[in-house]
This record gives sequence, C-alpha cells and structure tokens, in this order.
Amino acid sequence: MDGSADELFHDPAEQRYYYETLIEASPTAIVTGTPDLIVTSWNPAAVRLFGYTSEEAIGHHIDELVARSDEVRDEAASVNARLFEGPVELVTRRTRKDGTLVDVAIRGVPIMMNGRLVGVFALYEDVGELVRQRRFFESLVETSPTAIMMVDADFAVTLWNPGAERLFGYSSEEAIGAQLDDLVANHPDIHAEAVAWSAEAWEVDSFRRIGRRTRKDGTFVDVEILAVRVLHEGEAIGYYIIYHDVTELEQARRQLQGRVDEQLAELVRTGELARFLPRQVAQGLLAGQLRPEEPFERRRITVLFADMVGFTDLSETLEPEELSEVLNAYLRQMTAAVVGRGGTLDSFIGDGIMAIFGAPEEAPDGDQAWAAINAAFEMRSRCRDLATSLLSKGIPADLDIRVGLNTGHCTVGVFGSEIMRAYKAVGFAVNVAARLQSAADRGSILCGFRTYALIKDRVKAEEREPLIVKGASRPVEAWEIVELVDDELPARGQ
Repeated sequence: MDGSADELFHDPAEQRYYYETLIEASPTAIVTGTPDLIVTSWNPAAVRLFGYTSEEAIGHHIDELVARSDEVRDEAASVNARLFEGPVELVTRRTRKDGTLVDVAIRGVPIMMNGRLVGVFALYEDVGELVRQRRFFESLVETSPTAIMMVDADFAVTLWNPGAERLFGYSSEEAIGAQLDDLVANHPDIHAEAVAWSAEAWEVDSFRRIGRRTRKDGTFVDVEILAVRVLHEGEAIGYYIIYHDVTELEQARRQLQGRVDEQLAELVRTGELARFLPRQVAQGLLAGQLRPEEPFERRRITVLFADMVGFTDLSETLEPEELSEVLNAYLRQMTAAVVGRGGTLDSFIGDGIMAIFGAPEEAPDGDQAWAAINAAFEMRSRCRDLATSLLSKGIPADLDIRVGLNTGHCTVGVFGSEIMRAYKAVGFAVNVAARLQSAADRGSILCGFRTYALIKDRVKAEEREPLIVKGASRPVEAWEIVELVDDELPARGQ
C-alpha cells in the first residue's frame, strides 16, 4: 500500500477515523491529556496495562490514576513538570488500579499548536520483565562473593560490587570514576605490567591472566583476572572484570615448586638428572644456561626420526613384561647411538624416536648433518644386532629400523606448562623429517635435499621419488643414503 494517510484519505473524517483506529489497535498504552494533565483519551492497551476502563480514566488527572502510591507520587510530579519543557523519556514505576506497581518506559511530548500548548501525549510500555531480569543480574553482582567491576573505554571504574570492596578495600564511592590500575596496581613493581595487560585486553573479546595486585592498605593479593568485552550496537564500550582471590592456590603452587626445586637439587646432587633428561639439556640446566622463561630461538638444525619395523608383530607374540624389556633394550641402544654422536633426544613416542643435532649446543651445518647420518647408520646397526641377540634367546624378533633426516630452520627452546616442560624443536623441517621417515623402506635412511647437499661428497646416495608434504608448495626431494664413504665422525668421548 503506497502513499501517506493524507494522500489516501481526502475526507478529514476518514483520516481521523484512520488515526483513531491505529491508536485503538496499538499494543502500547497511549494516553492524551489537557495542559492540566486531565485525561482526554485512553486506549485499550492503557486499559490492559493500568486496569482502568476508558470511562473510568477520561476526565481524571493522570496522577490520580497511575501515580497514587506515595512511592512514585513525587517522582511523577517532577516528570510532569519536565514534560511541559519538552519531550521526556525514562524508565520508572507507576501504579495500577489494584494498587500494584508496574515498571514502565514512558515517552511523553507536549502538543503545541500555533505556539500554544494544547495538550500532552504519552506512551507507556510495560518493561517489567526486562527490569526484573536487570534486577536479578544486579542482585547477582551485589551478592557475589567474587570481586566484579566494570570499566569504560578509558579504564575508569563504572561498577564496583561489594566483593570488590572486600577484596581490595576501596568503597564503591572511592573506586567509581578512578583509573582501575591506579587502584589495584599502585605498586611500581606491578603497575607497568597491569597497564600493559589492560591495553592487551582491550584488543580481544576476552582475557585471562593470573598475577598480583595491591589492596588499599598496600598489601599484595594473588588474583585470577577474567575480563569480557561489553558491546553496544557493535562498539566496545568497556569491560566486565572478575577478580578471584587465588592467594591460597598460589601459595600451594609455590610450595609445590619449592619441593620440586628441592627434588631437582637432590637429583643433581646424586647425578640422577641426566637419566631423565637429554645430556645436553641436563648440563644446560645445571649450568643455568636453559631457563623456561627465556625466549625461543630460531636455529638451523638437523632433525632425525627413527621408527622400529617389526615391533607391532613382536608385540602380538610377547607377554607385556617381555615386550617392555625388548623396548627398553632397543631404546637404550638407540639413545647411545644418538648421544654418542652429539645429538639431543627430543622425545620417545612408543618405539619411535626424535632427535636433533645442533641444539642446544650449536654446531656448523655440515658437522651436525654428518653427525646425524652417522647416528642413523649406527642406530640401524645396533637395532640389527639387538634382533640377532633376541633370536638367539628364542625371541622371534624380526626387527629393523627406518630413518628420516632433514636440515632446516626450527624454533628451539623449552615448551610446556607450569606442570611439565621439555626442550623441543618445532617447525616445518621437523614435519619433513617425520614424512621422510614414514616414507622410508624397511632398513633404509632417507634425507631431504639440504641434508644431502651438506654431506653428498662423503656418502653414496640414490635419489628417490619426491614426497608430497602438507604445507609445502612443491614436492620435497628425497635421497636414500646407501653407504658412508668418508671416515666416520668419532663418537663423543673417544
């Protein structure tokens, strides 16, 4: 239906009837009145909202109907006075016929004709459910034992619940309007960190950290900080922030860390540390050269992956205790080969082994690649000797290994959490080495092009079909090292 009401209805009576129908059908309570606020119209929605029929309402002052309670009478009179000055819009409470209160959103305007006030027009909407929800959440915030606050875009406090008063010692009157970090991070040792965290939090939807903050009396408290961004029409207007007191947990963690340090010191004293960590890593820890908090390092290394062939079949024929003995014997032999050539054990994955050469102790590219190739040949030899020994004992061990090596830049350092950490290497070069190992035939040693280029004058090799590796823009060249033709690199300590 096109056109305005004025265009549709040329007869003023029809046009008036049209508007009256709209008012009658409106789900919003619509009330009009004289300049003295005597009701002149009262639509069905007003009947439903306030309980008065139109006959009961028309001719009465609006406040006699909807502001009869002492609780709202003075506030209603104030709103009426503002209405004569211009439009008003607010959420408040009014009374029904039965004396109960109802939460309403009021929009009112004065009606002017030729510069003269001729009446008032008001809309009332029942917002009781919304207000009840708001009050429910406000009560949750007020009664929560957890410190809850809100800050605006300038990190000024706009909400400070009783839990925050108890945790930090500031009353809501002292806190609201103040800069958050000036309140809870007023010690120079932590203020810069707090400001940096606030800036970081503003860039994300949610934020979590554990740190130390200050109370009003200057004492420190360990807290878990949770912050969630508040959006209004798609724009960030602030953050809700929750602080949990984790002092007891942090004290327990520090005590546990102290016990771990004591046990580590005992391991160091008795020389047991090197049994649980790669030799170079253990030496680095003892010398203070490896620290979990130090940044990671980008370094060119050679990565070796080895996998035992025949272990699955063997596991189906041996008892668990026998299988464990075989696996430990195999890992001892493989470890000796790696460590003897200066490598660092990264991890054991079942019967699989990952080792790196060139970290944490640096080595020239050629030396580390040559050491890794020699380690691979020695690992193969030791595995075959172990299989022969097991066969002589009546254990049907048809064992061999396959090896993949690759040289490239990786990130090396201490990875993990507060509970467990390990010195590891990560990067695309690691993925390539693992792919080469899985593509290798039984008893073969495959390496990538960079490794081959570093030792090609010291080995006999055959080029294999290039491999497809996830993340690589083109196939990866593969070379099978058939024989060593140069003198072997002496093992460490020889």
